[in-house]
Amino acid sequence: MLLQFQETGSIADISSAIYCFKVATLLIPGNHQNMPAYLSNLGNALSRRFERTGDLADISAAIEYHQKAIELSPKDNVNMPLWLCNLGTSFSIRFKRTGDLADISAAIRHHQKAVEITPERHAGMPKTLCQLASSFLSRFKRTGDLPNVTTAIEHYKKAVQLTPNGHADTPKMLANLGSSLLIRFEQTGGLADISATIEYHQKAIELTPDGHASKYIDCNNLGNSFLKRFLQTGDLDDISASIEYHLKSTSSIPEDHVDLPMMSTNLGNSFLKRFEQTGDLVDLSAAIDYTQKAVNLAPEGHADMPSWLGNLGNSLLTRFKLTEDLVDISTAIDIQQKALMLIPEGHVNMPSLLNSYGSLLSARFKCTGDLADISAAIENQQRAIELTPEHHADMALWQHNLGDSLMSCFNQTKKEGDCQAAALNYRLAATQNTGRPTARLHAARRWARCLLVLNNEEALHAYSIAIELLPLVASLHQTIHNRHKQLFDISDLTSEAVAMALLLQRNDLALEWFEQGRCLIWTQLNQLRTPVDLLRHHDAGLAERFLAVSKALETSGSRSETPWQADSTITQHIAVESQVRLHLKLAEEFEQLLANVRSHPGFSDFLRPPKTASILSRLPAGGPIVIINLQKATCNALALIHGADDPLRICLNNFSYQKAELLRKQLGYHLTCEKVRLSDSAERAGRPAVHPDRAGLHHILRELWNGVVWPILEALGYSSPPVHRNRIWWCPTGPLAFLPIHAAGIYNPDGQVLGSCLSDFAVSSYIPTVTTLLEKVNNTANLTHRKTRLLLLSQPNALPYAPIPGTVIETRVVRGRMQEADIEVILLEDGEGTKNRVTEEMGSHGWVHIASHASQHPTEPLKSGFYLHDGQLELLEIIRQQIPRAEFAYLSACQTSVGNDKLTDEVIHLAAGMLAAGYQGVVATMWSINDQYAPKIAENFYGCLLQEMKDRGVHRLDSSQAAYALDDATRTIRANLGDSEHALLTWVPYIHHGL
Repeated sequence: MLLQFQETGSIADISSAIYCFKVATLLIPGNHQNMPAYLSNLGNALSRRFERTGDLADISAAIEYHQKAIELSPKDNVNMPLWLCNLGTSFSIRFKRTGDLADISAAIRHHQKAVEITPERHAGMPKTLCQLASSFLSRFKRTGDLPNVTTAIEHYKKAVQLTPNGHADTPKMLANLGSSLLIRFEQTGGLADISATIEYHQKAIELTPDGHASKYIDCNNLGNSFLKRFLQTGDLDDISASIEYHLKSTSSIPEDHVDLPMMSTNLGNSFLKRFEQTGDLVDLSAAIDYTQKAVNLAPEGHADMPSWLGNLGNSLLTRFKLTEDLVDISTAIDIQQKALMLIPEGHVNMPSLLNSYGSLLSARFKCTGDLADISAAIENQQRAIELTPEHHADMALWQHNLGDSLMSCFNQTKKEGDCQAAALNYRLAATQNTGRPTARLHAARRWARCLLVLNNEEALHAYSIAIELLPLVASLHQTIHNRHKQLFDISDLTSEAVAMALLLQRNDLALEWFEQGRCLIWTQLNQLRTPVDLLRHHDAGLAERFLAVSKALETSGSRSETPWQADSTITQHIAVESQVRLHLKLAEEFEQLLANVRSHPGFSDFLRPPKTASILSRLPAGGPIVIINLQKATCNALALIHGADDPLRICLNNFSYQKAELLRKQLGYHLTCEKVRLSDSAERAGRPAVHPDRAGLHHILRELWNGVVWPILEALGYSSPPVHRNRIWWCPTGPLAFLPIHAAGIYNPDGQVLGSCLSDFAVSSYIPTVTTLLEKVNNTANLTHRKTRLLLLSQPNALPYAPIPGTVIETRVVRGRMQEADIEVILLEDGEGTKNRVTEEMGSHGWVHIASHASQHPTEPLKSGFYLHDGQLELLEIIRQQIPRAEFAYLSACQTSVGNDKLTDEVIHLAAGMLAAGYQGVVATMWSINDQYAPKIAENFYGCLLQEMKDRGVHRLDSSQAAYALDDATRTIRANLGDSEHALLTWVPYIHHGL
């Protein structure tokens, strides 16, 4: 019946087993040789029923029976290790209910003695080791002494090694090992531990038959593991998996089970964390319901009651932040106070409860202004820090929260000491070696802002720490897709830091931070593709291994991700998780190899961010690079000029972030109106409502000229149009990245006045970062000997959009011009333009011209792409291509240079993707283009390049002349159409990126 209970979990089964065991002890003499076995079995059955019902009388009786069994057994009894284990386990079980340290010490003592007297190869050794390990873990959960966890992991690993394949206890042992690694992860934040945790719990579920009574706890353990990894990485797939497994565990456990409160609170925590990420109110309601259910179901005096109360308080705090309902915050504070009264001194969860209590009081202070609340908040948060081990993974979060409370106090009292104390705690949080990178980065940013309030130039150091933490927030341990998600809330950090460096006249630092913090994902991709020729001469083996790991890591990081599917099998989930583990292993090896490379003489700066002197020494001679740093408080340009010793700062006092945002809205509205006007269904669809910010393109370009471009030209010494126009490479930030700087000017429909627009002074190009351009300059020499091969792609009928017949005309005109010049061309039209065929041909053609529909995905930029015959060729697929012959791409499609407004500093659009794939230059579009004039612009563009080729007497196209060719092509269109609003909309969207 005991075995049947283990399968079914039925109280009737275990009660019947207990009855039978009791009768057995009564039917034999007290000195019978089998009496210890009967007593031990009775104790085990009572322990099992206690685990099911929580009745303390059962577990106390179990301990008495086990102790009596040991007293009646000879010391050399072959079953003595088993009797000792059973007694130790009963003490451990009671400890989990009462929290009495004497019980867990007794458990460890008896388990250790059992291990000592058991032969290592004995069949019972794995189980004995697991029980000892479990007791060490239980003591850690009470005391927080980390060596207990390390010891437990060692014992669990040894137990797994000693267990034969296919043994019935294997699932439980794997689950136990996973739980111990999860606990260490919570202390140290090591991603290897959490990855291994998930692996072991998944295997335990896979090996456990459906319907088995332990299935619910396996699902709960796996749900907790996904939740903990989500807290570290922010991957929404992890929190979705966590919720699904917690739902499985709560749905498969009886309503009267003693573990239901624990499982309900875990499910509530998962819902709460998903709400914090998505803002879905359904998740918040579920979080409160489940955490409240846990408290309601828990028996009085349960050792975990303080933690469950704390979880409920956190859920109510989250709702208070949303509604500012003082009932919620007052209730949460009362609940947290009760939790603190119940938790024993020295408990491992005490710092967490103190920190949460402080956060509750701080939140109420912000609403009421009661200084007693903020004083109590600071006191409790300080105590939480005092009780937390120095290198605990949550230390940075506790210090960050204390800094927030001190700043809240300062904002009301204006006492400088509070601001100084806040800065100190933010600094400590930011400089922790452990903890969530996001918490540390936010702390660094707030540290810098505190120092600004104090007029302390040490703010530069704080921003430096924040910039250094950016690669940790979006680390190579994650896929490209998830790295972008991590940057959503901090996309303006780099601009803020650069603005501060410029304010303090550290132009060199401003440039270095700009390059280090901008286009982080592209930079990481380039690092993985870095040539190692010099390293190969120094250490060929290290160079080859570095290349191999870099390539494998790039492949793993750029893999396509499908949302977590609840209806997938556990085997399918294990397969997905194996990719995660491989990726993590590769990332860790890459970091080790990088450290190894840097330890070699002459390689200390390998893949480190470039210094200002290095950047300035490699600038192209063709013209300046102009970075425009747009920040909420200031607007500055930083000009990099060939031959200059320092960057030139240009203050744009007549322009602002707010004006750029307004111009961007005006442009968007104007383009919408034009789209409706051009359609023949304006009356049927309804025209857009009149908007107060409505302005035409003339107005927008004039504002850009007066506020941005002309002040920069004056500072550069361009007082009048030169005879030979130089290049200017623009690198705009914020809303300016969505505005046509290259076309800035004062346009008169009746006739253009020379010197009133940018194109009179310079030919414009755009670049994501300065380093991107410098790399393209270095690559130029490798292209001069290559024959031009052009891939033409025409997709006039690609679904789901309306046909664009102009693409047929465009590509055939271009092919005709190329063939006349004896340039090799391949044309893929309609059904020939499949994703596989296009990517294959791109690998062997240095030039590509794509005439098709394109789209920018509003929330997931890597899903932007071109529409081909058999579907969309996404940006993620493009950046995977490391095209050895890539030279130039002409993207004759709509919105191929439109980035994501949440990640403006990452420059995520199709044109940037082509640059990342290796192309030297790209012609792209900022908005929808006119199908009528696109063929003519393309014909003029290639005509200019062919003429340049002829004038030089060479037999290949030169991509370095593409910017001039596009400028000439648009000038020709302007000469024919004039400068009306309609004419401007025709040519302004065409822009050049790269060299």
